[in-house]
Amino acid sequence: MVKEIKQSKAVFVFPRCFGLRRATRPRHGRKEKERPASRPADWRDWAALPVTALRAIFKRLQTDVLRGTGPGLACASWRRAAVEDPLLWRRIDLASDEDMQRDGPVGWEAMACAAVDRSAGLCESFRGRVDGDFLVYLADRAPLLKSLHVTSSFDMDHNKLGALAMEKLPLLERLVVAKGFFDERMLCAVLDHCPRLRLLDAGGCYTFRQQFC
Repeated sequence: MVKEIKQSKAVFVFPRCFGLRRATRPRHGRKEKERPASRPADWRDWAALPVTALRAIFKRLQTDVLRGTGPGLACASWRRAAVEDPLLWRRIDLASDEDMQRDGPVGWEAMACAAVDRSAGLCESFRGRVDGDFLVYLADRAPLLKSLHVTSSFDMDHNKLGALAMEKLPLLERLVVAKGFFDERMLCAVLDHCPRLRLLDAGGCYTFRQQFC
């Protein structure tokens, strides 16, 4: 609903939330004291939301937050929470429909590294695109990692970097590789260095049957 104020031949239409009253003439030449506009009944200070509520919002929009196009731009308190709260990045999910393509989106690795950095060593779960360099980066900066879900095609071949990465993830309990090559020697390295592993899902991968373990 709206209110109309008629003056001369002009008609001004204002939303009801402005709280305007019917125009009256000032008495004895005195100017009528201006009254502050009332706030609508459903008004809320979103900048004052508790941190737990912000975490619930940001967890669903991590990719947008990293790109600088999401709710992290709403106000200073939201920007501060998006950048300075490590618990927000304890579980990182950057999976996208483009992960199965050979060439990932431009800047995907920088975005993934930024998310890991913001976790300040508290990251326990990562889901998204992974390559050899990022696997090493993740292992170096996420010693508490318990779950790794690789959503891109990834070759888990045995090399010094791959074995070194597995050595730094002793708490890993869940490893899922959607597609790619899984070397049996790498499988042995995973089993040797991840004693807490409960789930290993590499059903979409192929390998060569050899005896290395």
